[in-house]
Amino acid sequence: MTERLTALLRDEAAALDVPSVDHATILGRGRQARTRRRATVFLAAAAVVAVIGTGTALALGGSDGPGDDKATDSIASTESARDVVAYGAGSTVVVDGVSATIPDTLHSLHYTSVGVLTRSNPNDGASDGSGPESLTLVAADGTTTDLGTIPEGVGPATDPDEPVYALAEKSGDGFRVVVRDATTGDEVGSVPLPDLPMSYWPVPPLALDGDVVYAGFEEEAYAVNWRTGEKQPADGLGGGMPQVSGGFAVDSGEKLVDGRPELVVSVVDAATGASALVVPLEEGEYGFGTLSPDGKYLRFTRDGINADGVDIYDVATQQRVTLAGDPYAWGWTSDGRPYRVSGTEVEVCDPVTAACTTEAGPGVGQNLRLGGNAYDS
Repeated sequence: MTERLTALLRDEAAALDVPSVDHATILGRGRQARTRRRATVFLAAAAVVAVIGTGTALALGGSDGPGDDKATDSIASTESARDVVAYGAGSTVVVDGVSATIPDTLHSLHYTSVGVLTRSNPNDGASDGSGPESLTLVAADGTTTDLGTIPEGVGPATDPDEPVYALAEKSGDGFRVVVRDATTGDEVGSVPLPDLPMSYWPVPPLALDGDVVYAGFEEEAYAVNWRTGEKQPADGLGGGMPQVSGGFAVDSGEKLVDGRPELVVSVVDAATGASALVVPLEEGEYGFGTLSPDGKYLRFTRDGINADGVDIYDVATQQRVTLAGDPYAWGWTSDGRPYRVSGTEVEVCDPVTAACTTEAGPGVGQNLRLGGNAYDS
């Protein structure tokens, strides 16, 4: 009886006319997974559910992407971590007030839903000439997991709501996106990247947003859904290092503002390029924008010897608040609040009201590295 029912369901599935999905929808669905999987099990992104007859649900496998079996049978997402503050210097990393020791010198910190992924090397944390770098996962209780080494200049891409990280790894004469379990380092998905001219780095830099990985090349970026294998040019991004969070990306350059070309820092929809926020620069002014890990806020930093403070923009409402002090001293918590560390004090601020609270935390010394910030490639 079971075999006969299975055969009937399979025949019904084969007869279903499943319409194609446009790429913007695919990418949008991928980034929506960030919220949907806060406390649920990972599901195959290409699954289509059909309900027939008596209400029996039939899942139609719709993915022909490489590594699909691994993606379907892979890890379960834990509950999304609470708002985490992470920083460090040297071989000391602090996650929510708990110190941990990592190999050599800290290079960068990357939020995941299962802890903070750190990258370190014996070259004082710099990537120039560092050689292989160590990856270490630091959990909220301070325990560490050695995830092996990666080549110099190969920065991991993470999403604070996902228990994975993505790397661009050599594959023949080109590269592939490899997605790995952040608790074990095991590969859970892989998609080849297009053969395009490289930018300033020996490997394509990546950004991870839900199920979508963005890879930067010389003149353009590509978006790859690592679960389905779908890939296409990302219209909202140019070349170089992609910065994508919550479906938004930072774009700097000349744009038309009220019909006139102006130098701006803007936030755009990563899939379509539609503008969400524009920050015009005054004549002679320079600066750069950094998205919060959830993509809801933009931190605008003025670059110059007289620069003081940073502006925090709410992408949805266009509202702005200003936080005073050293403009280069601010990081992001995993949930999108700006913070800074001074000695043994950690100041965390509300991105909407600019109200701040200060708590004591472990000191870590000089050459501070903050969560939510990029440090080299």
